[in-house]
Amino acid sequence: MTKALEFTSAKEPEEVAARLLNGWNPRVYRLRPGPLRITRRFLQLGPGVSTQLTRLLTGGVRIDGQIGDGMLKIGFVRSKEIRILGSCEKNPFMAVACGGSRLNFSASLPGTALSLHFDREAAAGIVPAEALPLLTPAASGGGGPETLLHPVTDTGAKLEKLLRRLLARAERDGSAATPGEAAQVVETSAGLIAEILVERSTDVGEAAARARRRRSLALAVEALLWEAPQTIGRFSLDDAARRLKCSRRSIQLALQEEFGLGFVVLKRLIRLQQVHALLRVKPLGAAGVGRIARAHEFNHLGRFAGHYRDMFGVLPSLERAEEAVLL
Repeated sequence: MTKALEFTSAKEPEEVAARLLNGWNPRVYRLRPGPLRITRRFLQLGPGVSTQLTRLLTGGVRIDGQIGDGMLKIGFVRSKEIRILGSCEKNPFMAVACGGSRLNFSASLPGTALSLHFDREAAAGIVPAEALPLLTPAASGGGGPETLLHPVTDTGAKLEKLLRRLLARAERDGSAATPGEAAQVVETSAGLIAEILVERSTDVGEAAARARRRRSLALAVEALLWEAPQTIGRFSLDDAARRLKCSRRSIQLALQEEFGLGFVVLKRLIRLQQVHALLRVKPLGAAGVGRIARAHEFNHLGRFAGHYRDMFGVLPSLERAEEAVLL
């Protein structure tokens, strides 16, 4: 058994995805100006089983990902600044994601989450194949199965306490989990999943259905904002309401609840990152930057330059080209 303590600093969202997030394929982008810095405490508990404590130290981040096929992840969220999209649960709560499930969340300071990870073989011993449909509720409006959210039960609290104790000891003296402790984690996890399955066999209730509808609306608006401006044209809150056949208020409430941001702020953050991706591929002079900025709905170039510098730490005209992953 080995223990690895890792501190990760990343200025670009794709670095966060590549270095930090294991077992799933996420799209990551910024929700706040300035650099991102995330730390991870990681402990291998046994074959195919690991736990990690993740902290967001600077910045804000939006992660939209999908769990790897056959895997299982159990997360414990106690920070009000981490929002699992579609949640109808108040903090603290648990998140259970099986293979193929979408895991969507946004985080700002201070954001902390504890998670437990099972690979395909380890997960097969905890979640019976016939029980998977109960742990992968269908998303309203499509988009694949959702992450299951649940209040922290007594068994969940016991598992969380055990994981925190093992991580704290490993950080203190480098001790790895013993086979007995690893078996206890697996046994407690299996008990937790069994409890949730019993409860999931009954109606999940209107509150969860409302949360899924709200999440679906927020994700639809987000997807429209990420469309290339040359394809979608100028795009206002009124345009979004007409396109999605809902009210402006419904959109604002959904975005505020899911992201903690309004339409205008989220749109500006996304447009800035679209410009940033273009400039990292091909830097331009002031005239070229101005042309791209206006194409992305920034009409006041001075304000645009200020927002860009706040977000990325450099003026857009001084951006250096490098290989970029276009979001």
